[in-house]
Amino acid sequence: MGRPREHDTVTRDRLLAAAARLSADEGWEAVSVRRVADEAGTTTRAVYSLFGSKQGLEEALHEAMFERLGELMAETPRSDDPRGDLLAMRHAYRRWATERPERYAALMRFTGPRAAPRSPAGLALARSATAELREAIARCAEAGQLAERDIDALTVQWRAVAHGLAEFENHGLLEDGDLAWRRVLAALFDGYAAQAH
Repeated sequence: MGRPREHDTVTRDRLLAAAARLSADEGWEAVSVRRVADEAGTTTRAVYSLFGSKQGLEEALHEAMFERLGELMAETPRSDDPRGDLLAMRHAYRRWATERPERYAALMRFTGPRAAPRSPAGLALARSATAELREAIARCAEAGQLAERDIDALTVQWRAVAHGLAEFENHGLLEDGDLAWRRVLAALFDGYAAQAH
């Protein structure tokens, strides 16, 4: 009979949550393996056993974030109305961004030319989420609701606007929640649609 696992998924989740909180409050450079372990009520040995290093912990945080987004996007229904389906995708992103604000606050570390380290699995998950959004926008173009040239531009701007909405909601600056998300994203889409025609 093998030895029981000393560090389980509960400990792993506590460590990821602690890393996200500390990073959101003070920035990743202020985070140490010792502080994450103390915040999670465990030992540095648990961090090294589960993640290997501080970088491994950071990569796991990124991966866990995009695993969750993938789960939520998979729940988004698909119909014969491409525009409606695209607008419905906001539910996945909004829930992802607002259910764990401290994790979402760490998101920008993983974006842009100076992005923090990401594992191959984490990169694949993030790119898959972007590709799924792009595919939903491409369906709108195929249905004649957008010009083909708008797909990439709208994909980037959709992500940027959704991020801004999430940041405002997480800081208590967006009173009407989902209604604001729908109105703003619909206006963005319809602006492109008007140009297409």
